[in-house]
Order: sequence, then C-alpha cells, then structure tokens
Amino acid sequence: MGGGLLMTWYGARSFGTVEEIMNQSNPAFVLQTKPLGPAVTRLVLRYEVAEQNRWLTRSWETMQILLGCLFFGYLLFGTTEGKFSLVVMLMMLAVTLVQHFLLSPELGNLGRALDYLPNDVANQERAKFWLIHNSYLAAEAVKYGLGIILGVIVLSRKRSGDPLNQFNMIDKANHRHVNW
Repeated sequence: MGGGLLMTWYGARSFGTVEEIMNQSNPAFVLQTKPLGPAVTRLVLRYEVAEQNRWLTRSWETMQILLGCLFFGYLLFGTTEGKFSLVVMLMMLAVTLVQHFLLSPELGNLGRALDYLPNDVANQERAKFWLIHNSYLAAEAVKYGLGIILGVIVLSRKRSGDPLNQFNMIDKANHRHVNW
C-alpha cells in the first residue's frame, strides 16, 4: 500500500518537473532547444514524463501481481487464516489484474493519442481518457479498502504461539496407562 501511495505522489508531482525545467533550465538546454521553441519543448518534455509515468505504472502493477500471488500463497499455506481472508486477498489480486490488463492499456493508448493533439480537437477523447482514469483511481481506492480490511482481519486475530508446532501431548498424567 505504501508503494501505491508513492506512485500516486510521483504521478501527481512529475508533470510539475516540466515547468521547473522550463523555468530553471541551464544555458546548454536553452541553446539546444531554442530551434524548437518553448511550446514544442514543453510538449516534448510532457510527452517524456507521460511515457515514464506509463512505464512506472505498468511496472508497479506487475510487481503488485507478483507480490499479491506470493502473499496469497503465504496466507494459504503459511498461516491458519480463514476463507474470508483468502477471498479478500483474491479480490485485491483480481482488481489489480483488471487494472493491468484492461484499464492501463486503454489509458496508455488514449494518453499517447492525446499527447500531441491540440486541446480543442480531442474533447471526446479527453472525456473518455478521464473516465478511464477515474475508473483506475476508483479501482485503486477499492484495493486500498480491501487491503485495510485484510490488515484488520489478519492483525486482530488472537495468536497463541506458533500454531504449526502445537500438538496435543499424549503423555499426560491421566493417559500414562493403556488398558488392553
């Protein structure tokens, strides 16, 4: 969940870097981009930031899928968690799979198409982009909610030692003698 918060912060912050570069650039950068002009330079830099965000998002989703499979395996084989915990974990994994295979590719394709289009030309595509983007954010919120629920379930269970090494002793005072 911390990684998701970090990715959200980076995604929101990254486009501000373009303005920082444009406003506080070094003389060599200004000289190299002078033929392009400030508007085209800003457009190219925004495209690069958007591509980097798309790559980071896809990589983070892949990492979440791997971590989710590992954590599910741990819950299934390494703990005594019940079915409800396992179902919540599978729901989190399912939301991540939907994001990775349905929402992200569509969001990336629309984003690439919109990167170089003028603002007045692509109003319908922008509306579709923001609809899918908001769906992606809603899926993130669902995933965080499920993660909180799973965390509360797992951490609230009363644990008494190591459950895998507990067994009933046969050699008790009232079980010493076996009648044949």
